[in-house]
Amino acid sequence: MADKSLEVNLECVNDYSYLYEPTPEQRENIEKITREVISKINEVIEELGLRGVIREVSVQGSFARDTWLPEDTDVDVFLLFDKSFDFEQMRKMTELISGKVAVKLGASIETRFASHPYYVIGFNRVEVEIVPAYKIEDIREMRTAVDRTPFHTSYITSSLLRKPWLKKEIRVLKVLLKRLGIYGAELEVRGFSGYLSEVLVIAYDGLVPLLEAASRWIPWKVLIPHDAPRSLIGTAPLIVLDPVDLRRNAAAAVGLEQLSKFIAFSKIFVENPEILCCMLEGKREVPDYMLDENIIILRLLSHPPLSDDALAGKLRRILDSTRNTLERNGFNVLRGLMVHARRDFFLVFQLETSVLPPLEKKIGPPVWHTNSKNFLRKWASHTPAPFIDGDRWVVISERKIRKAEEVIMNALKVYKGFEWEIMRGEESYWKIAEDEYREIKGVLAGSEIWIYCLKKYVSGHKL
Repeated sequence: MADKSLEVNLECVNDYSYLYEPTPEQRENIEKITREVISKINEVIEELGLRGVIREVSVQGSFARDTWLPEDTDVDVFLLFDKSFDFEQMRKMTELISGKVAVKLGASIETRFASHPYYVIGFNRVEVEIVPAYKIEDIREMRTAVDRTPFHTSYITSSLLRKPWLKKEIRVLKVLLKRLGIYGAELEVRGFSGYLSEVLVIAYDGLVPLLEAASRWIPWKVLIPHDAPRSLIGTAPLIVLDPVDLRRNAAAAVGLEQLSKFIAFSKIFVENPEILCCMLEGKREVPDYMLDENIIILRLLSHPPLSDDALAGKLRRILDSTRNTLERNGFNVLRGLMVHARRDFFLVFQLETSVLPPLEKKIGPPVWHTNSKNFLRKWASHTPAPFIDGDRWVVISERKIRKAEEVIMNALKVYKGFEWEIMRGEESYWKIAEDEYREIKGVLAGSEIWIYCLKKYVSGHKL
């Protein structure tokens, strides 16, 4: 075992094993449900006469790799079709099979989307995801993004067979990433996928060496493995070449803010390793914090039909666009957030002020610049008249829009099919559910678990 294993450095981690180590009963329950679902899938395949088309039914993902967490009760079951089968037919056959399996089991079924549709069967409080893909022998034969998943499973499984103690360290990393709020590659999170977590722990031979290395990372300059082409540096905040497909950055989904949070935590960990146990403990505090009138909250009331991932991506673009519009109109945005509380999405803008003064100073071009003529044509007849400040023309004029709400609602008009409710500060307490209000308030106040631990180990805050 590596000298820098968790057992050597942090015995307290074992106190929280229930977070990351499934019990024998949990394993047996999920294995039983998986066997039952696969049995019904095979029954349906036989009934439909598709045995010659579907080459393999196999379990993939973290459950197959034995790196799943007790709270993650979902299993990926792949239907691996022959390469000659048409993609649209493959999708329709998977939908048909999933529907019939759900009926046989008396289970619920839901369609979700990633690179293409897949089907989720809810059975005995476990989600079984039925995913169509092609059976390929070489990664270069890929036709869909998920075709490489069996290669991922094979790589991780064989690596952990040689170093089985790394399973625990992978699981602890996944819990840590969840506590940091950066676990998951979906657009709402833009964090570390389960597979990326596994690759990183294997690459660094343990969680402690990974955190020590990450404490020295600089976004846009991280390249793993170190002998990867240097020309890739700067193409993404974090570059981790997929061991089974060197053409792919396994960390492509990781956002700058999410990577920065991981680096920040790693730096604290190097000086205060016990912070990891604080993170696993999961305490948090909600400081007394007032949502004043300069905090504007938008609740999404309705939107066009979009998958969860597509909706989250669209909302982030709306957030960024609206923030830029506010800035262009003279509002200093202290913070812009997307908050997903319960089943509602909120966009939150914390402003220096939500109402601007009646007058504004417009800075024109230097007096010697050719554009000064155009500036004067526009403002020469204005009262008060333009004047020179330093070497630039300047004019003081009345603002057309002074209220941030007006700017925001005008900016949102271009997004057809999206309807919003706009609230200001404490007014939201009376308009939204109490737990949603607490979530928004907590995010703005900095009530995350990792901030609690940061105070404890960095600022000397008495908790």
